[in-house]
Amino acid sequence: MKNYKLVLSESKIIISGLSLLLKENNIIPIVKSGTIPGYNLTLDMDELYVKNLDLKKAKTHIESYQEQIKKRN
Repeated sequence: MKNYKLVLSESKIIISGLSLLLKENNIIPIVKSGTIPGYNLTLDMDELYVKNLDLKKAKTHIESYQEQIKKRN
């Protein structure tokens, strides 16, 4: 994916929450799912990509989100 960078590979739940947070902050991510369409197979991991132009802005939100997750564990 040209002009996008992989910023996180994590469980579907983590990626879903982070994706929502980024969208709320006007950063539109792309999520690639580990789910195989048409089957009940899943790799339980998704990948989240962000436009290169949004990386600096997204990094702050990503780091904050990861810190919140660590605090809950």
